[in-house]
Order: sequence, then C-alpha cells, then structure tokens
Amino acid sequence: MEKFEVIDIKQLDRAEHFHFFLQMETVIEVTVKLDVTEAVAMCKKDGICFQSFLLFKIGQTINQIENFRYDIFDGKLIRWERIIPTFCFFNNSSKLFYTLCVDMADNFHEFDICYQKEKKQYADCKTLFPQENVPMNIFNVSCIPWLHFEHFSSNFKKMENRIVKMITIGKYKEENEKLMLPLTIQVSHAIADGYHVALLVDNLQKELNLVNL
Repeated sequence: MEKFEVIDIKQLDRAEHFHFFLQMETVIEVTVKLDVTEAVAMCKKDGICFQSFLLFKIGQTINQIENFRYDIFDGKLIRWERIIPTFCFFNNSSKLFYTLCVDMADNFHEFDICYQKEKKQYADCKTLFPQENVPMNIFNVSCIPWLHFEHFSSNFKKMENRIVKMITIGKYKEENEKLMLPLTIQVSHAIADGYHVALLVDNLQKELNLVNL
C-alpha cells in the first residue's frame, strides 16, 4: 500500500471546515475549459497518445496540491504520499466502459509504457473493474470523448464519509483558433475549497502550455 500519514485533526487548520462539510457531504463541482492547442500539436508531432499525456499531467499536478491527497482511511484523516489515477477505457465491441488503474511515474515515458501495457492487456475486457487489488490511494478520471460539454455533473448518494476526487474530460474542439477541452473537477468540500480547485486548474494549464515530457 502507498505510504500515508495520519493527521491529527486537532492540529489541522481547516478542522472546522472538515467536520462541517464532511457532515453535510458537500461536493465542489466546477467545469472549466483548458487550452490544449500546444499539447495536442506536440502529441501529434511526436506520435504521442494525447489521452496518456493528459492523464500524466493531471496526475503530476494534482499531487502537487496537498489537499487533494487527503483521504479517510480506517476512520482516520490521512494524507497520502501520492495518489494515482483510475481511468475509464471503452470496449468498442460491447460499447461499455471499464476502469483501470495506472500507477504514476517520475516521467511521462515510464508512465506511458505502463498505460499502453494495461490498455492492451484489457482491451477486450467485459467487466467494470478487471484489475485485482486496486489500491486505495486513487483519484478518478472519467472521459466522454464524443461530447464537448459546457457542464457535467454526477450525483453522489450515500457517501458515508467517502472522500470524492473525480475529474471528467470531454472532447476538445476549436474555439477562436484554439483547441479547448472541457474538464469538470469534483472534490469533497471537507478537504478542499474553491481556492484549491482554482490552483489545480491554473497549474494544469501551465503544464499543458509548457508541454514538457
């Protein structure tokens, strides 16, 4: 299991916020548009899978913000040393999606090798969660590649103190000579505020502008 640290809630700056919004089961939900013009051009030029590249950049960026690594484990508030993405793939035969977990790596090339391996191995999967022993230190990335949406929403019922960390990606399209990608962030208000969501969006956009591997 990935390393984690138990947090003394009494010493947590946002202890009041944590308890209040955990009880209310409040989830922040924000949809933005990211400029992926440079990233898409780089991926096409170098023959790189854009989906894999974007997933890696999201994983890099979200791990830089401590609040997104908060979670509840065994009834205690913890901070994971690192969180890793689960990602939806599509079975073209059954027209159903399935979810895989891809570990993070120090660089994109190592990450992409793992991504492509898992994608190939489970290409004909007919179950929702084909991998065994999926780790607990995860955040979810969902994708709707056929739709360029203005807003996306999922309703979470009976959360039972579960911490939500979910990102949904849509289809990019050209707007004002730029390729714009819709992205929705959903996160439990107990662990994060609008400030942290904005920080994630800004940092991710900077990463996509740099298009460094």
